[in-house]
Amino acid sequence: MAAPADQASSKHFVLVHGVCVGGWAWFKVATRLRDAGHRVSTPDLAASGVDPRPLREVPTFRDYSKPLLDLLLSVPPGEKVVLVGHSFGGVSIALACELFPEKVAAAVFVSAFMPDHRSPPSYVLEKYKKRRMDWMDMEFKPQDPEGKLPISIRFGPLVTRAKFYQ
Repeated sequence: MAAPADQASSKHFVLVHGVCVGGWAWFKVATRLRDAGHRVSTPDLAASGVDPRPLREVPTFRDYSKPLLDLLLSVPPGEKVVLVGHSFGGVSIALACELFPEKVAAAVFVSAFMPDHRSPPSYVLEKYKKRRMDWMDMEFKPQDPEGKLPISIRFGPLVTRAKFYQ
């Protein structure tokens, strides 16, 4: 284990989870960073983790990312954080970088969607959905009859065991 960081080299890491989990998914990484003397935040994005709202009550991507954006609003002037996003959390940290460039020291995309500067954030998802993949026992369901809300995804035990938590 690394020696604790001194105040001058201590960083504030903001670890952003992917879909179908919450900030808890980072518990092993967060523990190691804290043990090394760093400050760590692991926000639950909207309708994720301990946030009880159903996804249908989160109509926009900005609403989904609001807990992260609120956290960055609370960062004092002159202070910077290291954003780390996994999976769909990459799109959230990209939005945060765009809205708060003065508060971001670095953005780290860990097996994450990483939007470019020319396309809308939804482009990465649209491109991903077009890939030929074995979706195994994943279920894709509309949340409303009009199709205006995002599609919900349920990961079944087969895909969870094979692709996520080996």
